[in-house]
Amino acid sequence: MGTLNELKSIEQHIIDIGKQMQLETKVCGMELQERLRLGLEGKAAIEHYNAWMKRHHMEHLIVKEE
Repeated sequence: MGTLNELKSIEQHIIDIGKQMQLETKVCGMELQERLRLGLEGKAAIEHYNAWMKRHHMEHLIVKEE
């Protein structure tokens, strides 16, 4: 693979990461609004957050309960 192709591949990867981060930010913001509206705290808040992350296929953002 030539240098130009490598740079194009890197550029596309960075664009993809940016799109994923925008989606994660949007989902987290929507989840937060709902959680606050419901007045959830503690374990209930963590369960709510984790359910949202699972529903949106963002398991890498799940919070582990202690």
